[in-house]
Amino acid sequence: MKENLDAQMDPILEECYRMKEEFAAKFKTQEELYNYLQAESVKRKKEGWKYITLPVTTPHKKN
Repeated sequence: MKENLDAQMDPILEECYRMKEEFAAKFKTQEELYNYLQAESVKRKKEGWKYITLPVTTPHKKN
């Protein structure tokens, strides 16, 4: 499914939509995509890439 891109769209969003379309064309199921991303993560860690875990945030309650 193609996204309807507005002419004034943010370049970062345009890149995200482009990547989404490429992944959808390359992988038939979410499991295939997941396995690909897991393999890429292992590959990057072996190359020395560092990953950080972001803290879990909770929504602020209004008083």
